[in-house]
Amino acid sequence: MQVVLNKKEKEELVVKLHQENKTIRQIAEIVHMSFKDIGKIIRRIDSRINDDDIDRSNKSKTTQAIYLFKSGKKPIEVAIELDISYDEVTELQNEYWA
Repeated sequence: MQVVLNKKEKEELVVKLHQENKTIRQIAEIVHMSFKDIGKIIRRIDSRINDDDIDRSNKSKTTQAIYLFKSGKKPIEVAIELDISYDEVTELQNEYWA
């Protein structure tokens, strides 16, 4: 006998399987959902985790810059995002490397 899951239960199962490092293909076989739908759920969950990771709006420019460097941003991208001069960014990048 096959158990029929509702939409919320399927989403919870997708999240659980994703956290267990299953591939989208493996998840699709287990949950019987399309790759597209699974991808939407995973992206939504991953963006929530990243948003919860750090609330940068009330942090100092130094803290924000370090977080951006840690995230792999280039100095010019950091300068644009934080609206600071390139010279300030290079100083912050040197602090990050230290």
